[in-house]
Amino acid sequence: MPTSHSLLIEIPFVLNFSNLEFDKVIIFIVAVLLSVTVNAEAQAFMATVLGDIKNDPKDRFHFNPLLHINLAGLICFAVAGFGWARQIEIDTSNFKHPAIAVMIVKCAGAFANLLLASIAASILFIMKKWNLEDQVFSIVVAVNIMIFVYNSVPVPPLAGAYILFSIISAFLPTSFLNLLFASTKTMNFNRYFIRITPYIFVGVLIVMKINGLSLLNETLYPVVRAIFQFIAG
Repeated sequence: MPTSHSLLIEIPFVLNFSNLEFDKVIIFIVAVLLSVTVNAEAQAFMATVLGDIKNDPKDRFHFNPLLHINLAGLICFAVAGFGWARQIEIDTSNFKHPAIAVMIVKCAGAFANLLLASIAASILFIMKKWNLEDQVFSIVVAVNIMIFVYNSVPVPPLAGAYILFSIISAFLPTSFLNLLFASTKTMNFNRYFIRITPYIFVGVLIVMKINGLSLLNETLYPVVRAIFQFIAG
């Protein structure tokens, strides 16, 4: 069972549709919008640093959370307490080592969420010194830690999938990779796979939630709680 922090929210924080509290729902929505913006902009920044520079920076750096929303990611936030932002456009031809560069870009988003969680946790820590309790920053911390931890899952578009691909590609010869991704048919399949997998993943999470299954949560929830306790005190 989730533990509570200062008796204000449960960690991990997941919406309870059988007992929704209006204030917590609003805070959760704001935390999600803030989190996806930070995640997407961090990915855009890292892609630019690595060499994928766009002619019009506003295509990436618009800091508009509504433009970073992804439908599957949004559903996942509502169901499981974590999710993902809309994928930013990346031209892998600008990278010397595409697989590694894409992995770094994806991880940059997750670590940006951890940084945001740390900043919010620092504010919580200071407030506790003054015997103040706050659920706003607690939820912001919880949501961002959830995103960071669950990005380890090897399912597109989570960072874990790209880490796994980079590891696999490191052991395969370049000639084989070129052969594997050279055909138009294969490339179209890869695009289709990346687009459809998030919805399949969300569907599985919904089925697991309905049936009370929590294999993934049993593994990752303790990690979320441990990080929360470590950075928030």
